[in-house]
Amino acid sequence: MRIVTGTISHETHVMSNILTGLDEFRSRRLLYGDELFREFTCTATPAGGIIEGCKRHGFELVPTVFASATPSGIVTKEAFDQILGAIISGIEAAEPFDAVVLHLHGAGVSEEYMDIEGKVLLEARKLAGDRPVVATFDLHANYTNLMLDNADMLIGYDTYPHVDGYERGLEAVDLTARMLDGSLKPTLGFRQPPMLPALQVQFTGRYPMKRLIEEAHRMEEWEDVESVTVAAGFPWSDIPEAGMSFIVTTNDDQELADMLAGELHDLAWNLRRDFLVKPTPLGDALRHVKRSENGPIVLADIGDNPGGGAPEDGTVVLRAVLEEGLVDGVIALIWDPESVRAAVEAGLGNEVSLILGGKTDKMHGKSLAVTGVVKNISDGKFRNLGPMSTGAESDMGETVVLEIGCNDVIVTSKRVQPLDLGLYESQGLNITGKRFVVVKSSVHYRAAHEPVASEIIELDTPGLTSPRLAGFNFKNIRRPIFPLDVEMLGITELKSMEDE
Repeated sequence: MRIVTGTISHETHVMSNILTGLDEFRSRRLLYGDELFREFTCTATPAGGIIEGCKRHGFELVPTVFASATPSGIVTKEAFDQILGAIISGIEAAEPFDAVVLHLHGAGVSEEYMDIEGKVLLEARKLAGDRPVVATFDLHANYTNLMLDNADMLIGYDTYPHVDGYERGLEAVDLTARMLDGSLKPTLGFRQPPMLPALQVQFTGRYPMKRLIEEAHRMEEWEDVESVTVAAGFPWSDIPEAGMSFIVTTNDDQELADMLAGELHDLAWNLRRDFLVKPTPLGDALRHVKRSENGPIVLADIGDNPGGGAPEDGTVVLRAVLEEGLVDGVIALIWDPESVRAAVEAGLGNEVSLILGGKTDKMHGKSLAVTGVVKNISDGKFRNLGPMSTGAESDMGETVVLEIGCNDVIVTSKRVQPLDLGLYESQGLNITGKRFVVVKSSVHYRAAHEPVASEIIELDTPGLTSPRLAGFNFKNIRRPIFPLDVEMLGITELKSMEDE
């Protein structure tokens, strides 16, 4: 059996002014053909799971292209056309093949298409005919009818932080194998409540998302229920389908699939008040750090999360840390290639004066004039220690550590979300002995940081990934939708944080 695979993965924040072109894909990963095996074999990733699944079933896996870019602005027409073209030509060249198994994201928007994954699946279906077309998706996927109409199965992550990508890749191949041997005829039930949860409350390790995932797993124990996907959605793709949705896949039982998807819809709607989020004011958090005797306290700069499309060059937290006089901390991290070059030129152990950060837009704080000592210079590459994407390589580009005000500030040439402790190790840092650590991340940091943190505080910081969704100029999201339209709470006395 021959299985064709391919990937385009981009979480698009349409309000970011950083367009996503081919260079942005090359900067992270743009792989062709057998390069996939070198990069992802024996890694805890969806691609690693697809590779291993095909090996276990004795399938020949034929890779087309793997294209992934750090979340940012709209994907250019040139970039999407080239990547889609590589997937199409790769599928055509793989004939005769038996199935297509793709790894997609689900929140991609290009200059031409509001639903790039739907377009990929449409073209794959044209080539596959009645052969299986299966895809894995991110938990932040915004599922559309175009996706549903052109795939036999859509399998989403169960976790955020996404620590189950490998398992979902395996699952996709296992279910495809059952389609090929005739033991599975997938039928899909789909429901989408009018809910647009912020990233912080999409964390599957706590209520209410944990409750939805637990219910999905309970349903998967039913006879003839093959897969249940709970998708929290991604608000800033700003498409009509953005938001929470549920997919239940059964073995030839449409009535059961529809019923269970409806139950999840109703459960989510009944829990909607619990999806409101209220992070901690920055000043309150820093004063708490100053009083505390335990560390490290992890401070999440949730407004400037590159994993959601923010630039990661915000200075709001660093400025406040310096003004408050906090010491013995780590700032992870600030994206500023210009400052990296200046620090490298100054040399290891030397002092350098910089205009740091705040160079992308006006939302994340003004540039900060600082003087620091260059403590470390590296190529910025490291292997993830896990539990997320264990074994996969991350690349921050040329990277420096600056000691500024008795704090270690990591400054990079590429935008990388600080989600793995291997990042600090690669820079000669050990955060376990630090007083505090600032991470520009919404949730992914939790997988690696929770075990070493004395506590975690989510900061109410401005930026493209702020949970204050009412402050964004959405143009295409369906309305009314919760929590943007607070009358949907059903009670007038309860106000969402956006009204405060």
